[in-house]
Amino acid sequence: MTVGNPKVIDFVALDQHNEVVTLVMVEERNWGERGTLLPDLQAKLNTYLAYAVGGQLYLDYPEVRGKAVCFQLSYVHSPGPRERQLIDIVRRQHLEPERIAWRETSLLPAV
Repeated sequence: MTVGNPKVIDFVALDQHNEVVTLVMVEERNWGERGTLLPDLQAKLNTYLAYAVGGQLYLDYPEVRGKAVCFQLSYVHSPGPRERQLIDIVRRQHLEPERIAWRETSLLPAV
């Protein structure tokens, strides 16, 4: 599962201690500098937004209704500048109005 498969929600995790449901998307490929993966990221974000805002999340997991929602991008390589720009736009225009948080994590251990 990667950002390259936009029709799939990669992972859904519930942190019962913090009352947060996290929808995780995973990318193992190198983003590059030319925005090659930009269409994949945009399609994946659209899928996640439709899933969370459209209510399918609560149909699939009724126990998360009323919990805070967070989207998490987990990657091997940090997103490139064009992906960063898209992420910033999506956060401001779509996630923040819906009170959806954004988080990023590296899949590689810190050195």
